[in-house]
Amino acid sequence: MTPPHSRLATAVAASRSWYDDVMAMHGVPVTVTDGLWVADGRVPPFHSTVLTVRPAVDADAAAEAIRARQRGGLPGGGIADCFADLDLAGRGFEKLFEARWIHCAAPEPGFADGWSELAGPRDLRRWNDLHDYVGVLPDTVLVHPRFRVLARTAGGHLIGGAVTHQPENGDVVGLSNVWERPGTDPDWLGLLATVGRLHPGRAVVGYERDNDLARALAAGFAPVGTHRVWVPAS
Repeated sequence: MTPPHSRLATAVAASRSWYDDVMAMHGVPVTVTDGLWVADGRVPPFHSTVLTVRPAVDADAAAEAIRARQRGGLPGGGIADCFADLDLAGRGFEKLFEARWIHCAAPEPGFADGWSELAGPRDLRRWNDLHDYVGVLPDTVLVHPRFRVLARTAGGHLIGGAVTHQPENGDVVGLSNVWERPGTDPDWLGLLATVGRLHPGRAVVGYERDNDLARALAAGFAPVGTHRVWVPAS
């Protein structure tokens, strides 16, 4: 069995790969210095502007990366403290949220009722509207070799979705943006069967919190670390 610290590093690396590809789709350049990944432009909604891509990054350097963006006329944005080892509370930041990195062994492939890949841009726009994700996934994501945007339908209506991202290197697949419309029962088991079919033999990683974390753990995921996001204090 892969040690927990290795599973954590793998999950963080998969998240960084997602960020690299999303920024590339939006034309946002990035730099990586001394374990800090920094976006050098305006990032799409719900994305941090600074990531720690290894443990024990200098907290002052992380804070300064945000301030440098602000001095350059860009929004400061958030710091994704991927290893939950930064002390930023005394440096003018507050915690936006805390989540758990999760890992699941390669799921058995299968066909689950209602789950499929999105068919085209019109469906993606509807998906983005219902998920409150407008401005993040452009139409080009539908032909990107590493992304799969999944839809869950019932009676011809879109009732949920998720996104998989298979990093160029490694043997895992990232799973994120799992959602369902209010009043719809979650279907993590059906989702995992679909992920297993689309990405056979690959372990699944990501991060979740609150009710979604509980559902993921019940479906077979294991927690492998803590993920925090910090923002400048208001």
